[in-house]
Amino acid sequence: MSSTSQEGAILSVNPLSCLHDEPVCIKVSGLKPNQDVTLHSSMKDVRNIHFMSYAHYRADGNGEVDVDVMESLGGEYEGVFPMGLFGSLAPAPNEYKYTRFFKRDVENPNLVTISVHDGHLSAETLCSSEASKPLSSVVHERHYMAPGVQRIPVRYGKVRGALFLPPGDGPFPGVVDMFGTAGGLLEFRSAQLASRGFASLALAFFNYDDLPKGLEEFDIAYFEEAVEYLLKHEKVLGYGVGVIGTSKGGDLAVSMAAFIPSVIACVTINGFFAPCNQGMRVEGHLYPPFKWDQDRLMIADDGRINVKSCIPDHKSLVKYMLPLEKSQSAFLFLVGIDDQNVNSEFQAQGASKYLSSHNYKHDYLVESYPGVGHLLEPPYSPHCYASFQHTFMSAICWGGSCKYHTLGQERAWEKMQNFLWYHLVERVQINNEKSVTSVPLRSHL
Repeated sequence: MSSTSQEGAILSVNPLSCLHDEPVCIKVSGLKPNQDVTLHSSMKDVRNIHFMSYAHYRADGNGEVDVDVMESLGGEYEGVFPMGLFGSLAPAPNEYKYTRFFKRDVENPNLVTISVHDGHLSAETLCSSEASKPLSSVVHERHYMAPGVQRIPVRYGKVRGALFLPPGDGPFPGVVDMFGTAGGLLEFRSAQLASRGFASLALAFFNYDDLPKGLEEFDIAYFEEAVEYLLKHEKVLGYGVGVIGTSKGGDLAVSMAAFIPSVIACVTINGFFAPCNQGMRVEGHLYPPFKWDQDRLMIADDGRINVKSCIPDHKSLVKYMLPLEKSQSAFLFLVGIDDQNVNSEFQAQGASKYLSSHNYKHDYLVESYPGVGHLLEPPYSPHCYASFQHTFMSAICWGGSCKYHTLGQERAWEKMQNFLWYHLVERVQINNEKSVTSVPLRSHL
């Protein structure tokens, strides 16, 4: 980490190093009264792609800027937005603009350079080789893994993934964590869950190691094996697990909850309530998927694709519904109201109505967030409105507005953790299903 300053300006970022889901306070002192300045954030991913954000501020009469309480006058966002320099990080002007930030190397922190510049500058000026030196700068570290968190590669039978364990002896509540059609293995959410007291298995289901390269028909046996792996682990509570799924991972999570009795808490994030595009085989029986109607694709003038319009209507989907009424799981449906990829509010409400009509005995809840898009990730992940997607070999629209999306990240992250902790630990204690007195207290959010 490093910090530099000139002309008396002092930039502070507190804390200078923290977990990725934690906010920071950014302040500048030593400026001239009412001086116009630009705050700039910059980082590179493992592909060396440059992401940046910037915002225009005006110092107060004491020559100070406090991002927590002062309004941005322009740049990537306006108004009071304390974590705006992180939530609005986007590809720099010289990069392909529809690039999504992926964190693949979770054992290393993101290094974000925060700097303050004289005047209200443009993105192009900030990235220019002729740009003047900043008045002050700081390198800030954002960690995905708390000290003592373990990452364990998983090759168990056919199961492929990575297990993240919190520090300590445990046992810890276990969760299976899945994403969507990006494929491969995404570990950043599991790493952060382990930092908050959960044993989390980041589970791959295609295009990773020796798994199929493309999305094919699924067999519930693969996911049963993943649950078995967790429940057999000495540091995982052995009475049941949770499952989290985003997008395509959402309908996989619902399938697991429907057919695997050991799944007792299910979180879907902008997902489907029935198999989508790929069916699920259960003991020889195939539960067929509904298909996107690609003739209904909406293409914007700049080539971005909106696939939300491809989803069939409710009457067409009912016949694909899984037997959720037989599940032993509580359900939490997290929804971005501005999701431009999946009609996720419709999907979540459809599942809720189905459970209600069957007098479902366990908890089920829909939590909806206005201004939030499809990629509802842990707090302060850069908001991505659209990015290139290999399924369509084009830029796909995800939706959301940066400020509301970031606020939704904060609320959904807390809601999800509280839901999982209650149903995997506290509910068991209340019902005396199993003694879990050795479970450590969860880290504070």
